[in-house]
Amino acid sequence: MHIPDGLISPMIAIPAFIITIAFWAISFKKIKLTEQQVPLMGLLTAFFFAAMMMNFPLIGPTTAHLLGGAVIGLILGPFAGLISMSIILVMQAFLFGDGGLIVLGTNVLNIGIISVFIPCIIFIVLNKLFKPKIGPPLYAIIFISAFFGDLLAAIAAGIEVGLSPLSPWYGLRIAVPAMAINHSIIGVAEGIVTVILIMTLLKLRPDVLEKSPILGKLSIFKNKPNNEETHNAAQE
Repeated sequence: MHIPDGLISPMIAIPAFIITIAFWAISFKKIKLTEQQVPLMGLLTAFFFAAMMMNFPLIGPTTAHLLGGAVIGLILGPFAGLISMSIILVMQAFLFGDGGLIVLGTNVLNIGIISVFIPCIIFIVLNKLFKPKIGPPLYAIIFISAFFGDLLAAIAAGIEVGLSPLSPWYGLRIAVPAMAINHSIIGVAEGIVTVILIMTLLKLRPDVLEKSPILGKLSIFKNKPNNEETHNAAQE
């Protein structure tokens, strides 16, 4: 999923950097974390930093791997999620050359913005429509949100590679299907991991999720006057 330097032309990289900088500015201004969420952000950042290192090649030097944007975005909110994913991408670029500095904005746009904000938007819409309680309907919504966040981020990367004149041997007809097909499979894994982690927190630490800008909108939290009742609902 990381796009390396030399694969994306300035006509793609510069606008991506501008979009990324705008999102960074908004996120640093909007980010709000509780005392319980701060260490959780560090834990999730470290976990997916390691998870992203386990990848396999796709077209040319581009790779595929778990992203983690959906998990971090749904639990901590999209603004904290973007900052967390940006930290991962900057460290990987500087320490391991995974990605690159010129295309950092492009990678953050795909992995830090699309894969974080899209799952949050999908979840908010589906939650308003169905108002699920804890159980299969809720887990299905979480899975769908994570799956499409991963898939759309991959398609965006394929479009960027396909449109770049520096990679004319790929083109949209090769780059987009290659990314979409592979990340359709990875998207399933992304959805499963997201469901498992959130399901675990709902059972063990619902108080953390109750303060989430996204998962805190669940009806189980709105209808419960205190954390003890929320915890009992999660245990059931």
